Amino acid sequence: MKRGPLDTVWTALVLLAAAGLAGGLGACEVTIPSSPATGSGGSQGSPAQGGAGGSTAAGQGGQAQAAGGATGIAGATGSGGVGSGGKIGGAGAGGAVTGGGGRLGAAGAAGATGATSANQVFSQCRFHFGTLDTVAKSSPTIIAQLDFFTPGWMGSSDTFNMQGVCNDAKAGGVLGNQVPMIVAYVAAFYAKRHDNLKDCNAPGAQQDLCVVGAGYINQNLAAIVAIYETYAQGFAGCYGTTRPIIFMMEPDYYQYTISSQTQPWTPAFAGQTMSQFVGAIKKHLPNAVFSLDISPWVGPNNGGDNGKSWYSNFDMSLFTFLNTSGGGTDASAVKIRAGNDMTWAGVSQVTGKLILADTGYGVNGGPAGPDTAWDAPANINARIADGVVSISQYNPITATTNNWGDTIAAVRPQLNAPSRCP
Repeated sequence: MKRGPLDTVWTALVLLAAAGLAGGLGACEVTIPSSPATGSGGSQGSPAQGGAGGSTAAGQGGQAQAAGGATGIAGATGSGGVGSGGKIGGAGAGGAVTGGGGRLGAAGAAGATGATSANQVFSQCRFHFGTLDTVAKSSPTIIAQLDFFTPGWMGSSDTFNMQGVCNDAKAGGVLGNQVPMIVAYVAAFYAKRHDNLKDCNAPGAQQDLCVVGAGYINQNLAAIVAIYETYAQGFAGCYGTTRPIIFMMEPDYYQYTISSQTQPWTPAFAGQTMSQFVGAIKKHLPNAVFSLDISPWVGPNNGGDNGKSWYSNFDMSLFTFLNTSGGGTDASAVKIRAGNDMTWAGVSQVTGKLILADTGYGVNGGPAGPDTAWDAPANINARIADGVVSISQYNPITATTNNWGDTIAAVRPQLNAPSRCP
């Protein structure tokens, strides 16, 4: 084995210690280290969680009579991103024989914005517009102005049936420059399909999801999780595992905890179940980005705590966004809906998440008409200040105005930039 200069020092010090020379080291005790003075490198730091995390802090090298190895470098996180762990610590320059190895590099601290870095989801830092895929394709002049599209809701079959999304979103596809924003309604669809249930607001004599939905979903939870995984595998195969794809999870999810249910869930069980759904997708789609539903009427007081109690039951680190669903939302007011007490800013601040807003839809996601309040720059800028980062108009086309793209192009220059850009 080749011997270096520090090996020579090591040998000399051992000989000195053995000789007990008074003129050199005197009465001081010589500590024999367990390894040479170079010190071993710092261990790999644990990965940081996402968000605007910890800053980088370089460790100091060993002093002449101090510890040897340098402190590992802390992993820095991007805004809303995943920071790297501590790097291997280098040897302290001129460290004394008493020096130990480099210490463990500290990982970057977790931020509040979820597990995505800046511009990891959308390529441009701006307020985002989207609509249904069918609407966009029926009026191609809209497409150039869109940031995302929403296809038919996921879960209408026990097997993957969304190849069309991949065809549209592939490179060179008609929607190849837009991010797919998938409404995942798998649990609700399963109960409706297999137990002949209906949505809570749908007409019909059969029982609905607000009465027996929770019990039926719980009894068939393993099958539903398996269907989630089936869809994830399907998207992984045809869409791929690198480009972002957003899943808005289970609209009106809060309904499974309400008192009208024959077997209501506890909020804690709702949170645990949602983690299973997300995990089934993430298993096959590491590129998946998740959004959790907003029900502005959540307990304990009609949304008055802005969801603080409700969202405390969820692992919010799994989610980058919150999203509205169901009935229309109010672009011109601080409250999401006039009849509830939850505010745009309040729920964003409680959760630390940005909001994907929509203009409302009917049963099973049927399109509602345009909401011109969401085309007004003053309204949009007020909501941007509240944490809203996008609007989905399910049907922005009217008999007299069939080019929403022109509207978006006119509005964009008047809009402020969001506070964060996932």
